[in-house]
Amino acid sequence: MPEIKCGLEIHGYLKIDNKRKLFCDCNLEHEASPNTNICPICTSQPGSKPMNPNEEAFRKIMMISAMLGCKINKRLLFQRKHYSWPDLPSGYQRTISGSYSVPVGVNGSFLGIGISDVHLEEDPAKYDPKSGLVDYNRSGFPLVEIVTEPDFKSSDEVKEWLRKLITTLSYIHALDKTAGIKADVNISIYPKFERVEIKNVNSFKSIVKAIEYEIHRQQDEVTKGNRIEQQTRMYDDVSETTKFMRSKETQQDYMFIPDPDLAVINVTDEDIKEISSVLPEKPAEKEKKYKKLGIQDIDAQIMSSEIILAELFEKVAKKIDPILAAKWLRRELVRVLNYNKKSLEDMQIDEIHLINLLNLVEKKKITETVAQKILEKLIIKPFDVNEYVKKENLIAVSDTNVLERYCKEAIAENKKAVDDYISGKEEALHFLMGQVMRKTRGAATPKEVQNLLKKFL
Repeated sequence: MPEIKCGLEIHGYLKIDNKRKLFCDCNLEHEASPNTNICPICTSQPGSKPMNPNEEAFRKIMMISAMLGCKINKRLLFQRKHYSWPDLPSGYQRTISGSYSVPVGVNGSFLGIGISDVHLEEDPAKYDPKSGLVDYNRSGFPLVEIVTEPDFKSSDEVKEWLRKLITTLSYIHALDKTAGIKADVNISIYPKFERVEIKNVNSFKSIVKAIEYEIHRQQDEVTKGNRIEQQTRMYDDVSETTKFMRSKETQQDYMFIPDPDLAVINVTDEDIKEISSVLPEKPAEKEKKYKKLGIQDIDAQIMSSEIILAELFEKVAKKIDPILAAKWLRRELVRVLNYNKKSLEDMQIDEIHLINLLNLVEKKKITETVAQKILEKLIIKPFDVNEYVKKENLIAVSDTNVLERYCKEAIAENKKAVDDYISGKEEALHFLMGQVMRKTRGAATPKEVQNLLKKFL
């Protein structure tokens, strides 16, 4: 088998709460009508100068660097990366990378994959080569670029790593999830061959397929006796193949120069310390911690994939058995939210509502069926769970005499179902159980009802 070396250059849009572009006050809005959020700065009109960089963008880029275990550099310099394309009216892109610059973060590691650097840059405009039209709304959007070492050995490894990367960065609300990510993929096979770069691959699925195709293509070329040369290719989603674009550029081809319109940015030790102090525990660490509590692997993985769910679980699990809490948050809460087309961010209930509800379940004061119905109502409009259970008389029926009376009534009132059961139709028992549960308004334990019915039948 050949030795495969694969690295990624991942580009994502930063989630900026102040909704301001990197160098001007134009609004960040992906779905706006073409050329409605623009100004002389982001369209590079003659004489226009960039404003000071968006401070929130710098904070987010430093948080990303820290979450990926990078060293944060203290002297940051924007450069002009020159290339000629209609999406860049100025003829250059402003970026903290290149020949005379140092990235924001360097020498990191995430889940066993080296992080070469993390840097900040501006997005170009959106060019449609078919119509020749350019939409400048996107010009100046703040982008993060995460460059990995060529440590990946397979497409499956890339897929799983990317999923965990996005989950981790969601903990610090770093990326705009609605905008997606794209990546440049670098692949080489055998130590003696040059790497091939595949530009602008636009989805997880396409990244995986591009890697798989390119490995196969290079192996086929080697089998034919051809040498793999350094080059840039594109991925075609329709044919699911990569196609030659050009010979690979070098940094010299971009003619990097420091941007004279932007001052050097100095990062202090206090800045780095403050960023580190607010970082949350990483998802992988939470997942490992949950498994130690006896929680099933899939539940631990899903709960740690959303920081809101993870934090809610940890608060509830301080008062409720963690396994019970995990079952209800991972399954019932998510089920009810999905049914009501709500997200975790939309929830109005907090840990107090859930602790009160699950405390009643844990102490068997209400049945799970009743608890499920209460949760469905809580999601729509929060209320005092304990008061509601008392008011609606939903306390679990545990009095054997009462349950026996209900079972005998159900048998007496449903002669056909009784005859069907006696003749061997098992589903008739479920019908009778339903009649008893209706009489108790769901406040009886199904197993106990089943046992009593079988006894009398």
